Amino acid sequence: MKVAAKINSFLFQQASLTTRFAVHSLICIGIMTVALWFLVSNYLINGILRREWETTAQFVRTEVREFLTAEDFTTKDRKPVGPKFAALLRHITLMPDILRFNVYNPQGVAIWAAVDKKLVGRSFADNDKLQEAIQGKVVANMSFLSQKENVSERDSSKKVVEVFIPIYSEVTRELLGVMEIHKRADSIDRDIREARIVVLLGALCGGLLLYLSLFAIVRQAARKIKEQEENLLKVQSDLVASQRMAAVGEIAAAVAHGIGNPLSSIRAAAQVAKLDFDECEGPDLQQKTLTTLDEIIQQVDRVQKRMRGLLNFAKPMEPRQTPVEINSLLSDIVDVLRPRFAEAGVSLQLDLEKSLPKAQLDANHVEQIFMGLITNALEATPKGGRVTIRTHTLTGNGSATNVHICIEDTGEGIPVDSRERVFDPFFTTKPDGTGIGLPLAKKFVERNGGKIIVSDGISGGAKFDVVFPVGRSN
Repeated sequence: MKVAAKINSFLFQQASLTTRFAVHSLICIGIMTVALWFLVSNYLINGILRREWETTAQFVRTEVREFLTAEDFTTKDRKPVGPKFAALLRHITLMPDILRFNVYNPQGVAIWAAVDKKLVGRSFADNDKLQEAIQGKVVANMSFLSQKENVSERDSSKKVVEVFIPIYSEVTRELLGVMEIHKRADSIDRDIREARIVVLLGALCGGLLLYLSLFAIVRQAARKIKEQEENLLKVQSDLVASQRMAAVGEIAAAVAHGIGNPLSSIRAAAQVAKLDFDECEGPDLQQKTLTTLDEIIQQVDRVQKRMRGLLNFAKPMEPRQTPVEINSLLSDIVDVLRPRFAEAGVSLQLDLEKSLPKAQLDANHVEQIFMGLITNALEATPKGGRVTIRTHTLTGNGSATNVHICIEDTGEGIPVDSRERVFDPFFTTKPDGTGIGLPLAKKFVERNGGKIIVSDGISGGAKFDVVFPVGRSN
């Protein structure tokens, strides 16, 4: 009982829906198959036996009318009719499987016996099958007999069936007697076995087909449920992210409102101070003052840039799509960044497809996307390394066309355990990073109907693939 309880606990608590259904349905369909086999086989066997007994009864009655008369059953003197019964016996045993017969009068007394003549004159009123036949039914002893008291030694090794057949007068329809026919059971036994096997195979095939059909349906339903659960989890995750972004937006707006104006005032004061730096005594003090003021302005610009990035990430502007030449936009970005590439000692390789089609995109969004990606590639590449920018057209199986932009560096790359998190807000591996650049780029890409993928580069660095659809509004 404990083992069964453990198995039941496992099935209900640990196993999947498909596993539980597979086990339970197998048990239920197995029980149903066995019950169906038992009921149908019994019904079929009873039908076979009923037809067998009726056929035997018709044959025997026909032969009796040919060889015997009504007086042969009722006469007191049995010697003259003995040869008639013997002739009937010789003729009737020509039918396959019939061995012998005995004859009883309506009172259940034996009036002729094929083998044991001592049976003649004995009453068998206690024989239930015989009494049912006297009542007008064709009755068979359904239990197979290996040896009975009225079965000869010659046939004692054979299995026989007793069939009690009432014989009626053809004129008055009066019961003349009952003939007890002994038939070999071999052919009937064979037919019964074949019927059971056929019904069993049919029940098994039907049960297996039902099981497989239900299992396939439940398995498909389980997959749908799993997909819905995954979609629900994704929706919940998006909702949490949306709520978090709303909170970030409120914080960013509050921060921008709280320190934006003071920062602008600090920057303006530094710019005014630069106009008055010539009043300082001595060139060294003037240069030191100028350097300090430039540093103040630079740091203020850096803080304001971070604040704009945070605001854009929390609530980016809706895209205003126009036809954009991506090759031209990339060339402009590269021209702006060339001094930084030269200063870092990093080479730049452009492999741009000349016939690249225009895409319906927001030019400001796309500029921020690739400015950030190329800058990240530059910062991740050591001195003497290379950043490669490629563009080409992707054509699918149908009529859809996409533009593919690839930015690859020769740096250390992104670890596999961090690769799935690089687009999470505020996740960064840089000491002074904010974790906003890549999530903001991903958001801009998706708002313009594209997708962005990070993978390993050919030379071991990181590779960012950006794909935008062409020829439709995104």
